[in-house]
Amino acid sequence: MNRDVLRDLRGPSAAAGGVFWRAGLLMVFDADAAEQANADNYADLTLPDRLRDLLLRRPSTPVSWKRVRAAWLAQLRTLSGAAGLAALDARMDALLGARTGVLLNLPWLAHEVSFRSLLPIVLDGLSPADRAMISEDAIAKLARLLGEAEEEPPWWRSWRPVSIQVRAGLVVRRELRRRARDPGAARADLTQPIATGLLGELGMDRAVDAVTAVLTAIVGPPGAAAGCVLYELVTRPDWADRLAAEFASVSTAELYRSGTRCAPVAHRFVKEVLRRWTSPTMLTRSVRTPIKVAGHDLDVGRQFVLSPAMVHQDPRHWRDPEVFDPDRWLPGAPHGPAGGRHYVPFGWAPTACVGAGLGLCQLVLLCRLLCTTYRIELPEAATPSVEIGPVPRPLGFDGRVTTRDRRTATPDD
Repeated sequence: MNRDVLRDLRGPSAAAGGVFWRAGLLMVFDADAAEQANADNYADLTLPDRLRDLLLRRPSTPVSWKRVRAAWLAQLRTLSGAAGLAALDARMDALLGARTGVLLNLPWLAHEVSFRSLLPIVLDGLSPADRAMISEDAIAKLARLLGEAEEEPPWWRSWRPVSIQVRAGLVVRRELRRRARDPGAARADLTQPIATGLLGELGMDRAVDAVTAVLTAIVGPPGAAAGCVLYELVTRPDWADRLAAEFASVSTAELYRSGTRCAPVAHRFVKEVLRRWTSPTMLTRSVRTPIKVAGHDLDVGRQFVLSPAMVHQDPRHWRDPEVFDPDRWLPGAPHGPAGGRHYVPFGWAPTACVGAGLGLCQLVLLCRLLCTTYRIELPEAATPSVEIGPVPRPLGFDGRVTTRDRRTATPDD
């Protein structure tokens, strides 16, 4: 039987209106309560003191996380432009093309394509050895997330994940130093504004934490979403045909220029994938300042749990929430969202994912590749399904990537 980490929480959540205690944690699954709890908890986004200052028992120069986010958002405007999307599309195309004809674990393929195509957006210009170290750290984290790593390895192997993470951090540290010293080492990525604009304020340890936080963020959820896109395209050929027809009438140049605006069917399809198969499933948050959540007082150090997946499956606000139907996103659809706070695939303000727009574009571009350039072929006896773990993952989903007749591809200009 497929795992569903939410199975035993749905009944208590419905009975309690979406806010209840479980195993000493406050579960906050109601959309309004979750939005308010996150806003109150992160009202002050001042970063922790630098490690060096903590050791010397002195305060660091206060820096708001908003400064870091603003620098990234400015950089993402360039990275999400036509040239940036074309480069992202080309990287995904090359990765898929290199895997054609071989029987593959398709969820792992989705994670590989997603992470490796996003890596240059976060940290570009790495040597092959440094890129391999960052990738090794990502694979180790993903294995733990998917439950494929040993939970309690023997003591002689317990040091390895920590060692990999430390070495990946050293790669980031060296790159920050190199760019801070050498203007010629500049790259158009999210590391650049940290190295040349904020390193002095942040200090090296907080700067490394900022970059590695983004590297960690692109390990799990983007690949899980990509895996579910593959799953829905394969199991719903009618929708794959609708997307193929739309992409046949849109040039790649137009798609790069407009993002998702010129592909409304694909946009609806991706939005519904993100609603139906939300990643991550749950988020555990430590209380940073005393807050009250739906009448429950939480002191500093206590923990509460948010679940975008539960918000997206709440029958009080979504009609037929377990039905996959991209047309619910048509204007005026009676079974569509009740309001913006009921759709949070990229989290809640003020800590929502800075790359939300780019993430949507990446998934639409992936749909285009799989509907015009490649196709996924499963064995005849395959009956894939989706399990709900820390991230949703298709099971029984091995197959081959094959190349379509290039004459069916979309026009290039």
